[in-house]
Amino acid sequence: MRTGLFPKKRILKNKLRSQRGASLVFALVGFMFAAMISFVVINAAYSAASRVKKLKYDEQSFLLAQSMSGIIIDALSGPGTDAKFPDGTSIRTPDGTDLKYDGMAVGYQYIEQKNAVDGSINRYYNDSENGSAFILNADTGESKKTFNIVKGKGSLSSAATSVQDMVAAMAKRVDQGLDDEVTETLTTNYTNPDTGEVYSVETTFKMDKNYSINAVTTAIVNTPAGADASRYIVRMDAGADVRTDKLICVGKRGATEGTIDATFSDKIADAAGEELVKISCYSVSWPPDKISTVYVAP
Repeated sequence: MRTGLFPKKRILKNKLRSQRGASLVFALVGFMFAAMISFVVINAAYSAASRVKKLKYDEQSFLLAQSMSGIIIDALSGPGTDAKFPDGTSIRTPDGTDLKYDGMAVGYQYIEQKNAVDGSINRYYNDSENGSAFILNADTGESKKTFNIVKGKGSLSSAATSVQDMVAAMAKRVDQGLDDEVTETLTTNYTNPDTGEVYSVETTFKMDKNYSINAVTTAIVNTPAGADASRYIVRMDAGADVRTDKLICVGKRGATEGTIDATFSDKIADAAGEELVKISCYSVSWPPDKISTVYVAP
């Protein structure tokens, strides 16, 4: 009975001390641990790469929007020169200082006179800045001659010059009374030949009846597959200063009352057919202190 007991104890002891099959378990655990580490590393690398790529797209769309914003600011910049009447004297502000063209300005000059026949008011417009010939013109619709004087920054890029011309044309339509609000849209697209990415910029300009400008620029970067990778929006608001300055001088009507010739240096009507006339210098400007810009990244 005793002899058979010891072999059973030895077998049980050997089973408890056996390590057969342990290598497979450790291998599986090690593999799973390595796989988990690899997944974390690969996922982190992919996220970092995606983040870097997104940052690149965001930077590109921001630069596109900022570039267009700079073009608009240049277009609305003034020459910094003194504003003057047709006779060469300086126009003064209410506080007594000389008025300067700090922002882009558009304007025109006209004379209002009573019609000798029916008593209605006629307007005579000056065809050129400080010209002496004022021509009778219908005061309605597109025939109204307005804003033939444009004062802006001298050295401008072709893009800024185009924006400046567009703003002057919009102001003319507002002054003609053709629209309560004038809207114009500028668009441009460019495909990067190296990456195939498509860059597009669209700016919508709105001018209300007070000549205030609202310009919203949307810059978009598209992947070569056409997906919207990034977009940036810049909103710019430019308030307008509107002025009418008066100058008294001598004028002489033509035979048919279709013209008035002004003599800026003379303020005494002492010759036959001469009379005192009031020249109105009407101007609209967009000073820098009334321009605000807001960047939005949707």
